[in-house]
Amino acid sequence: MEKGRITAIVVDDEVNTRKLLQILLDWNSLGIEFIGEAANGNEALDLIDALKPNIVFTDINMPYMDGLELARLAREKDPFIKVVIITAYPEFEYAKQSVRIGVHDFLLKPIQPDVLRKLAYALKEAIEKETAHWNEYRKIKTELLENTLELKEKFLLDLLVGTSNLDQLNRRFEYFFGEPFHTSCSVAVLDVHNEPNGEEEKNLILSMGCKRVVEFLVHEREGVNVFHDNSGRVVIVSWGTARELELIGEQAIRATKDRIGCHTTVGVGSVYDKLDRVKDSYKEALEALRYGKLYGGSQVISFGEDIRLVDTALDLKLTEMEEIIFFIKTGIKEQAVHSIDKLFLSLASTRGATIEQAYSLGVHFLSLLILAMSELGFFQLRTDLLNGALYNRMFGCQTFSELRLLLSELAEEAADYIKGTRNKKTSRIIDEVLAYLMQEFRNPEVSLTSVSQRFHLNSSYLSRIFKQETGQGFTDYLLKLRIDEAVTLMNETDWKAYQIAEKVGIKDPYYFSHRFKKVTGVSIQEYKRASQK
Repeated sequence: MEKGRITAIVVDDEVNTRKLLQILLDWNSLGIEFIGEAANGNEALDLIDALKPNIVFTDINMPYMDGLELARLAREKDPFIKVVIITAYPEFEYAKQSVRIGVHDFLLKPIQPDVLRKLAYALKEAIEKETAHWNEYRKIKTELLENTLELKEKFLLDLLVGTSNLDQLNRRFEYFFGEPFHTSCSVAVLDVHNEPNGEEEKNLILSMGCKRVVEFLVHEREGVNVFHDNSGRVVIVSWGTARELELIGEQAIRATKDRIGCHTTVGVGSVYDKLDRVKDSYKEALEALRYGKLYGGSQVISFGEDIRLVDTALDLKLTEMEEIIFFIKTGIKEQAVHSIDKLFLSLASTRGATIEQAYSLGVHFLSLLILAMSELGFFQLRTDLLNGALYNRMFGCQTFSELRLLLSELAEEAADYIKGTRNKKTSRIIDEVLAYLMQEFRNPEVSLTSVSQRFHLNSSYLSRIFKQETGQGFTDYLLKLRIDEAVTLMNETDWKAYQIAEKVGIKDPYYFSHRFKKVTGVSIQEYKRASQK
């Protein structure tokens, strides 16, 4: 939002209502400007994408998509948007649903100028307060509250590193949360894509801004805590399912980009049912985060869908050797070989270094690699590659260079095997998804979210591997299936456009006609005229 400028759109299938709302008040004197209007929910969503208004006034009863559904979709796009429902009579049965969705208020028809003016002031005040929230830090709270929050955050940090036993953790949890621990827990970690040579102060400000964004996103959710870890990353602990963290992560990536202009990645760990396992979920989230950054960032990576942890007993700080294993596990053999070269170059340049020390490194490397193969379930590779003969070859090396080449060769083979196996698994999943889409695309309920749930994947992961395997985005592919079927029906039947839209799984005829032209390059009428010639 530009400084001092609040923007709004109005959505109603009646043009008179749209025009009336805009002239009932002198909106400019209130600092509010109408920047668009729409006749239905689909048009409104396009406007929201293009114009990013602060306020949406929408009728509750509209064709194809009611005001509550529009409110839900608008809030998914922008959690900060204010939605006001316009209705001809008090529909109290919608009240509970509207609160859950995040509707700001209701406005009754016929619209009374005094009521509208009061609502406009309330909206302006709410938006200005919200804007101020991101421009300045909250005032210092009382010392008692400050101390309590500090102690609670220390407890949460202790959970991440596992410095206390389970009984101590349970007692402290009950003290800070007011009830015994009786649920599950999982951890997500959000990190900013800092510039390699960026100023430390700037990076710190970005990290604090990201934390505030996440806090705003979850402030109405129960059972979620947000804080910084010792490295300045944003940690989100959910006393519930990891799926909730994936949703929060996706919202946070969009919101941090829109609000403070920074790119972020989120890693999500597994769900555990004991407090002393929070540290394991945190380690998994860190590894998922690291994996996500290697592959471009700006995405949510859930542990277990792309990667597996080598050993939950290892220290959080990766050693040089563990870093090599990490690159092998993620299939990045060039980085693994580069790290091996760097490690042996360092050893060779150390005064007094012996071949026995190099053997020790080799044994440590093989031990970690064997453990990683077991954790990943690659028992055949472990048998074929990591056998007794390999140790004989290793101890037969006479120089640092020979041992380095042997370990590099082994790292390349293991990385290629892991990457190939993962690609086969990904291809198998996509084959199953494609078969399901071919069978079910006519169902209007089929979407990225529904398919992700059916195959027990998070939507970011499915979207990513779908495009990787097919070269098309999921939504574009599904739309192409539906439009291709629509073309077939136009050629073989004399059905109306709205009938064909229903048959191919598109409920809204307006949306159907708009997308038909986008895919085929011609309108429905133009296509029918051409086919009749």
